[in-house]
Amino acid sequence: MVSIPKPRLPTREEIRKYWVNDGPKALIIILFVAANIALFLYKFIEYRYERSLVFDILGYGVPVARGSAMMLKFNSAMILIPVLRNFLSFLRGTFLNNYVPFDKNIIFHRYIAWVICLATFVHVMAHFRNFHVQSTTDLADLKLIGIQEVPTTWGLAFRTLAGWTGHVLCVAMVLMFTSAIESIRRPMFEIFWFTHHLFIVYFGLLAVHGLRGTLETSTTWMWIIGPCVLYILERIIRLARSKQTTMLIMAKQHPSRTIELRMKTERFKYKPGQYLFLNCPTIARNEWHPFTITSAPEEDFVSCHINVVGNWTGKLSTLLNPDKRLGVVQENLLNSPDGKPILRIDGPFGAASEEVFKYKTVMLIGAGIGVTPFASILKHIKFQLSKAYSTTGNTIEKVHFFWICRDRSSFEWFSGIIGALEMDNVNNFLEIHPYLTGALSAQEVRDVMYAGGDEEARDQITGFSAPTQFGRPKWTEIFADFSQRYAGRDVGVFFCGPKVLSKDLYKHCRKFTQTTSCRYHYNKENF
Repeated sequence: MVSIPKPRLPTREEIRKYWVNDGPKALIIILFVAANIALFLYKFIEYRYERSLVFDILGYGVPVARGSAMMLKFNSAMILIPVLRNFLSFLRGTFLNNYVPFDKNIIFHRYIAWVICLATFVHVMAHFRNFHVQSTTDLADLKLIGIQEVPTTWGLAFRTLAGWTGHVLCVAMVLMFTSAIESIRRPMFEIFWFTHHLFIVYFGLLAVHGLRGTLETSTTWMWIIGPCVLYILERIIRLARSKQTTMLIMAKQHPSRTIELRMKTERFKYKPGQYLFLNCPTIARNEWHPFTITSAPEEDFVSCHINVVGNWTGKLSTLLNPDKRLGVVQENLLNSPDGKPILRIDGPFGAASEEVFKYKTVMLIGAGIGVTPFASILKHIKFQLSKAYSTTGNTIEKVHFFWICRDRSSFEWFSGIIGALEMDNVNNFLEIHPYLTGALSAQEVRDVMYAGGDEEARDQITGFSAPTQFGRPKWTEIFADFSQRYAGRDVGVFFCGPKVLSKDLYKHCRKFTQTTSCRYHYNKENF
């Protein structure tokens, strides 16, 4: 007889390694799924067994409808929490940051929305069955559970408070869901913005949806009142901040369709790696877009570098630089030509890059304009290492900075910052790894070949002392090398760029964390 080996339980070290990149996400998902299952079963069991008379008369439609209703209450209460940006930024500074992946807030918001969609479908189907059963049941049986007349299916569906509010809720949900699809949201943001604000209708109708319930008194308002109050406070704070006067100190057009904005406003304190929202009333009064802060807290202005790739950014570039020229294009502006404020700022808000100072060794990986989160961090380190800020201390001992660009001009706008850090590279804390993935033009090849003088000591493509490498980074070799150099240590990996590259880096972080003594903590910026 062949004995089947018992499955081996994971060791403490394996659990610890799993926790590095997947533990917090798995914990939240498990708790979320368990809460939904528990709430559904709680109501299902109540109407299936404890209120068996209702079940005997109306069947399974009632316990299924009540169970899914509990899921709707819970998820409707939860769905606002991930979009409370100020609240989440506050929580980042607490012990919860070790257990909750706050950077996945929008993903979790979408998960909750899909569960609401599923629960709504189950709830509606169960109730339509209930409508049919009630309309075909004897009046004597209905009176036993408090129903005094035999209703019609049409009457239950559209002439009752629960019926007509339920159908309007479904319409609102369809509009919110469809407008949130990326192919609609990105090119037609204002459609998404206005339809998503149907959540006001959603929560209002949800609160009264079951007030005239026959079988039990609705408690939905008790579930949603807290998150709604928090959301109102959040909007008040953001509205007050956005009303502050913003001065556009300088707008500079960089190569590769990148525009730099330097602004100054009152009471704007931020940390390296955080982001803000920008609004240009001349373009769209209600359209706010997130951009990473590229200035350091030690500077007397706040700056953003914007890649001109979409509708809104294209209009902003045209407004600030109608002649399409390079260099400084605007200075010291308060208002647009139409008299409206040139820009409005809301923020700052926490981001994944804030966590960089938790590690002694970090890998900063930026693809193209995805380098922006690291501009503020590297500037901040530079100020810390300068004499004026030498007393502040710096926990980072080694920074490996990978910058991956398709064309030569993409290196130009940020090369000055890197060059300054290279010349003041205290204790050799910074290693730069520039990669050029696109081909050079014939003129660029000639420029590189025939460049001479003192510039020969520096790379002719980037201007760095570190040589440019051509092609994509060989991540397997890089991680294998780092795993030997930093054996037994924690390495923070911070990335901003395309999803394809993010998935590849995430897989490498998991693989080398599980197979070596080095622990890679992967952090991704929303790009």
